[in-house]
Amino acid sequence: MPWEPVLIVAALIVFVGYVIFGVTGFGASPITIPVLAHFLPLTFVLALASVLDLASALVLSFQTRRQADPRELLLLVPFTFLGLALGVTLLVKLPRSIALLALGIFVCLHALHIVLRRGSSRQLSRVWAAPAGVVGGVLGALFGTGGPPYVAYLTGRLRDPGAQRATISQMVILSVGLRVIIFAVAGLLFTRNLWTAVGLLLPVAWIGVWVGHRIQLRVAPAMLARVIALALFVTGASLIVRTL
Repeated sequence: MPWEPVLIVAALIVFVGYVIFGVTGFGASPITIPVLAHFLPLTFVLALASVLDLASALVLSFQTRRQADPRELLLLVPFTFLGLALGVTLLVKLPRSIALLALGIFVCLHALHIVLRRGSSRQLSRVWAAPAGVVGGVLGALFGTGGPPYVAYLTGRLRDPGAQRATISQMVILSVGLRVIIFAVAGLLFTRNLWTAVGLLLPVAWIGVWVGHRIQLRVAPAMLARVIALALFVTGASLIVRTL
């Protein structure tokens, strides 16, 4: 497949993914990574998604950073770093077929979680920061989708919706920033094709974030959650079918 048509297709996928990012404050990677992995190497896709996520999260979270809870962030970061190191080790050693199959299964389970999850009035203990950070780091390195464990932990700890959204957004920046550092150390960021793709696709991602923010102001959250879950399930199932 020639490079130019791939970028055109990638631009459409990135736009859809970052519209979702603009709506939720996270969640672009579960859409973009499984689809792009159909026709681009998984390690390349993960590195590309990490750079796009970091740049987009910085733009989206700039105005809400003062509402974030720094104590929860500081507690999650060391465990996230540990999980990232473990995840990158697995990434470079796992066969491509196994990694893609695991990614498909994870995305399908994440979609089901979105549909079936229920709120809880009980506050989580800070002890859960350790498994949330490690699992989020491993999933972020392997699949570029480390958000769900962080979201589950922070929404269980924080009661104010504004603080939840702001802290989750800042955690996305920290976790993706650590992931970019780990990928750089592993040598996954130093290719000309990667930075060409970033230069062409980052404006598309930012436009998607803006559109998603506008949609978020007009559409009921429950409806958006169902649409996102359906898109996730279809992309995850397609990877499973392709791999098997």
